[in-house]
Amino acid sequence: MQVMTVTGPIAAEELGRTLVHEHIVIGLPGEELDPNSRPDRREIVAIAVDKLQELKTHGVGTIVDPCAIEMGRDPELYAEVSERSGVRVVFATGLFFEDSGIPQYWRVRSEEEIAELYLHELENGVGNTGLRPGIIKAATGAQITPLERKVLTAAAMAQREAQCAIITHTEHSRHGEVQQAIFAENGADLTRVMIGHQDEQSSWEEIARLADRGTFVAIDRVGYDILAPDDRRADYVAALVAAGYTRQLCLSQDCICTLKSPRLPFAMPPGVSMTPAEFLSGNRPLSYVVTEFSDKLRERGVTDEDLDVIFDQNPRRLLTGVA
Repeated sequence: MQVMTVTGPIAAEELGRTLVHEHIVIGLPGEELDPNSRPDRREIVAIAVDKLQELKTHGVGTIVDPCAIEMGRDPELYAEVSERSGVRVVFATGLFFEDSGIPQYWRVRSEEEIAELYLHELENGVGNTGLRPGIIKAATGAQITPLERKVLTAAAMAQREAQCAIITHTEHSRHGEVQQAIFAENGADLTRVMIGHQDEQSSWEEIARLADRGTFVAIDRVGYDILAPDDRRADYVAALVAAGYTRQLCLSQDCICTLKSPRLPFAMPPGVSMTPAEFLSGNRPLSYVVTEFSDKLRERGVTDEDLDVIFDQNPRRLLTGVA
């Protein structure tokens, strides 16, 4: 079984250690209208290459960049970064959630029409680039809207035909069970679905309940102390491993290598204000989850064998459907 990367298909065993949710660059429609917007493509590429090369020195061979279509997705830039860094990149088709995305044209399309877009990109590539996504992104906001339900239905329909993975965004860890239900009702393979951003759950048992329904679950904002403390994340991971959920657990950081915009393209929590430079300077190295955070897990009884399952076997099964 193969998985599609931005530079072409590879065999499952070539993935190696994989981080399932990281970002090379992020943006929002409209930022190009900002009079201060002067993105330097060469600098964006250079920063991302440096970060991915540092990651590669710690044994990571692949990242998944599940950037939604309208959130600054740039397959040609990904390809350049991948080729120069030596780290494989799997990127996404799929629309984001209503408050932050979904262009008007696609808001009025049917589930079938949205699924047709996803399938066209998966099979033929994005635009005239010929670069093909390897996964579908799906997302819901703080409250699931009818439009988001339609887009999730389209993701399930496309996944059913393309037999690829779906990786989701949940706002504040909410509504993963609704995502699962919509996917199941529309014929998606739940064993190829990862419910993302479970870092803010009130307990590890809530995450386990999602895993009980057959999907992967992700604690994939490691390092974002503004959302949840890493010690609690580590406690959750250790508890899930001890309870037998190792084979359904994925870890990543949702780290953003760089931004095109002169201002942050997303809202910060109330009372928090920072520039893009301040935001990015607070990011830990991309390797943090496989170095310092993994050490936190070892202190809590998670073994190297468990970590091999989480970082090697689980992403491979998610992305390819094979062990």
